Amino acid sequence: MPLAFLSQSILHAAVAALFVEALLRAWRIEDGSWRLRFRLLALAAPTLWLPALWILAPFRRSPVFVANWALFAGERWNGIPAGGTGFGDLLLLVACGAGSALFLRDALPPLIDALRGSTRPLASGPWHPTTAGLRGMVAARSAALGIPPPAVRLVDTPTPVLLCEGARDPVLVVSPPAVERLGPDELDAAITHELAHARHRDPAWGYFLIAVRAALFFNPAAQWIARAMVDDIERRADQTAAAVSGHPEGLARAIERLSGAGHPPPIDGHASFERVFWRVRQEGLARRCARLRQAPGPGGVRPSRTLLAAAAIGIFALVFFVV
Repeated sequence: MPLAFLSQSILHAAVAALFVEALLRAWRIEDGSWRLRFRLLALAAPTLWLPALWILAPFRRSPVFVANWALFAGERWNGIPAGGTGFGDLLLLVACGAGSALFLRDALPPLIDALRGSTRPLASGPWHPTTAGLRGMVAARSAALGIPPPAVRLVDTPTPVLLCEGARDPVLVVSPPAVERLGPDELDAAITHELAHARHRDPAWGYFLIAVRAALFFNPAAQWIARAMVDDIERRADQTAAAVSGHPEGLARAIERLSGAGHPPPIDGHASFERVFWRVRQEGLARRCARLRQAPGPGGVRPSRTLLAAAAIGIFALVFFVV
């Protein structure tokens, strides 16, 4: 029974993720907010719909349903022998290992830092000239976004830092090297990007996704959906910042400069998979900057609540017949 639940969790997440990805591509939905809503439908498959089906529709696990109604039944793969066990159980073991590796890759570094007692950079005083120079820009862009200006915390660190943190009361965290690296248009666009995170309460979204990933640590498809949602959150902030600041090119340059300083290439001797993750990250940043620089293409289907509801029904219908 536990193995069947794990198997269905992975299958449902994979089916929902592929279905949503196909819709986003076919309908050419580029708006970050709507992409995030559709991805939430995919994440709901293993977190909400599967437990509901498991409790309310136990007949789905009966041999009659599996034989006559199921579109895909994971247990059928166990009919293929593989090293003394069923092929389905072997696939489940490999999938759980992949999901755990993806989760630990992102969860272990901050956990190790916490266990080591790593200290946060010291905050500079409010009288620091960099803080004073940012306040006017933060106030102006906050007003344009319709939010109260968040507090600005300047941290004393040689590393360029520019981020928004705080689930309840967002705070703009900045270091002097970040300000020094960016030109006026780049700094304006980058600040607006972080204020867009504050407007949408994206730090709270981050905590939510961490909790879901921890609960579904074994599920590689759920890990992929959560990572894709992080990309959509960044896309939404990019689109908001480009529209409000009017400097999409400046934002692209700011992303390149800050990411290059904050995530240098792995040095010789690091594990090869670290190089793979670094390359994947660089390719993602390149696509992100290219989206900011390119002219808007022909529009696709205009997203709406009706389309979202239709997608939800389609996902539920598909996973109902996947056991």
